[in-house]
Amino acid sequence: MLPIITDFLKTYNPYLQPFFLVIAWVLFALLLSTLINSFQDITKRSKIMHKIPCTRCKYFTNDYRLKCTLQPLIANTEAAMDCPDFIIKENW
Repeated sequence: MLPIITDFLKTYNPYLQPFFLVIAWVLFALLLSTLINSFQDITKRSKIMHKIPCTRCKYFTNDYRLKCTLQPLIANTEAAMDCPDFIIKENW
């Protein structure tokens, strides 16, 4: 089986090289588009996460066991953007 493949590659090498070049560039373009899409998704998600007001709230505990004393199920999630119990923490 191996001699058949090597003979084929030796015979058709001039015709296969452009084909392999095209495949390499297509794979490179796919990699770039994936990286660009990932970066756009990350920036979009980070903008949403920075709108969550929990860390500025009076009832935010900054403890991983109980993040919020009034609304622990929605603390630090997108549902907390319209939290009815949000009170701005006073700095002292």
